[in-house]
Amino acid sequence: MSGVATHCPYCALQCGMTLREVAQARTNGAVRASVTTPDTSTRPDRSRLGPSVEIQPRPSGSNRGGLCRKGWTAAELLTTPDRLTTPLIRSRRTDSLQPTTWDAALSFVATRLRTLQSEHGRDAVAVLGGGGLTNEKAYALGKFARVVLRTKNIDYNGRFCMSSAAAAGIKAFGLDRGLPFPLSDIADADAILLVGANVAETMPPFGQYLTAQRERGGALVVVDPRATETARQARLHLQVTPGTDLALALGLLHIVIMEGYVDQAYVARRTTGFDAIRPTVASYWPERVERITGVSVAQQREAVRLLAEADRALILTARGAEQHAKGVDTVSAFINLALALGLPGTPGRGYGCLTGQGNGQGGREHGQKADQLPGYRMIDDPAARAHVAAVWRVDPATIPGKGPSAYELMDSLGAPDGPKALLVFGTNPVVSAPAAGRVEGRLRSLDLLVVSDLVLSETAALADVVLPTAQWAEEDGTMTNLEGRVIRRRRPSWLAQAPAEQPTTAGSATPGSMPRTGSSGRARHLAIREHHGCSSTASQRLTAGRGSCLSSSGRW
Repeated sequence: MSGVATHCPYCALQCGMTLREVAQARTNGAVRASVTTPDTSTRPDRSRLGPSVEIQPRPSGSNRGGLCRKGWTAAELLTTPDRLTTPLIRSRRTDSLQPTTWDAALSFVATRLRTLQSEHGRDAVAVLGGGGLTNEKAYALGKFARVVLRTKNIDYNGRFCMSSAAAAGIKAFGLDRGLPFPLSDIADADAILLVGANVAETMPPFGQYLTAQRERGGALVVVDPRATETARQARLHLQVTPGTDLALALGLLHIVIMEGYVDQAYVARRTTGFDAIRPTVASYWPERVERITGVSVAQQREAVRLLAEADRALILTARGAEQHAKGVDTVSAFINLALALGLPGTPGRGYGCLTGQGNGQGGREHGQKADQLPGYRMIDDPAARAHVAAVWRVDPATIPGKGPSAYELMDSLGAPDGPKALLVFGTNPVVSAPAAGRVEGRLRSLDLLVVSDLVLSETAALADVVLPTAQWAEEDGTMTNLEGRVIRRRRPSWLAQAPAEQPTTAGSATPGSMPRTGSSGRARHLAIREHHGCSSTASQRLTAGRGSCLSSSGRW
């Protein structure tokens, strides 16, 4: 049996894997798990097992046939004992959640949403999405919020991480793109500055590129407060005091300027505003930066020398640089360092951001962000509004304006002038949001909380209605990995339909799935062809599962 080619559901590497239906427990080193057949209880009946699922690694560009422990055991998610298989509801907050039908749950939610919007206005309802949703779901969620609910209050959990890098990228390049080059460039780099990432633990298959780089004689410089596994593999570890990444970036740029490493021709031809940053950088001389960051002057100079003297140098940032009160400024400072050295847009050199969530890149490209329509179109741009409105076949005036960011949104929940209802898809803010305790209090103050998840998460446990959803192996769609490749997620035909996908009436739409015609056809067209610049031929190849939207050179 050839199996079904798909991808790991976890990090942004989206490693390729093949799913096969088998009867035995374990052979040939492959990992297998049994898939439960849906029933009407809130938990799977462990005595009723469907086919076994075998996971085998598959080379797919980013992973080169490798999987980490999470990938090897991903099939266990399909049989987790706390899997939700039917909607849950409570009439009063003091009641416990009880099983109900899809018809009853959806009718209750729709009635409450209409009532709250009638009493308090369209913005009384808010939506929070996630970076693990497929491109199609992210697009549909943004369209649902703005066309059906007509609320400005929609954002996603990527606001807590990559939005800092996205904002910095837009300021510097006019584009929010994680890696503008393939991972193979990392293996070929002579020097890499890696800021705020422990890839040895968070995305282990990525490590093969750093190993290849090291074996070629390349230098890895890691910026991290902790002596992580990745830092231990580096030639130079800049162990900064927590919260001082910005000072370090400014200090490194100071050295670049003072020691004559600036690529003057590149700066003059391809950048603007360089002279404006000189006064700020001038106050971050090496000795001062050592006092602020704890990184010695000698280490600062060595890091700059390695980058400046390398033929092929890369600067990579991740969550450690972004998750600060001044995250945008921090990432911007490292981008400025890269620009001063003439890296971006030069073959084999550049700046990139390591995406974290499985669809962190695609999730923010397709309209979940508070200030953007699909395709990075700013929601306050009249031309962008007119374009999207024409695709959606609505009046541009009916599309809401810019809403608050996720944290601002969460902090306003239940307030006199804030949203009264929240719909949550694919995220668990009670655990993951900043000031999570305060967020939990705001969630409890809502008139209506609806959560869609595959288990009863900490956020779902607070909800008035919980809607079970399909998992990675139970749905079809596309994801965008950290290289910007648009890849297929496939559901095997032999895998039992997910509990959340059981229609409640004949001819009804299938909750949790995407129809393949009508509005979804437009969603897929926008997501694959228009947003990513693919030709229609490339879009057709992707739909058929035979390609990605990278050019023949491997770059956008």
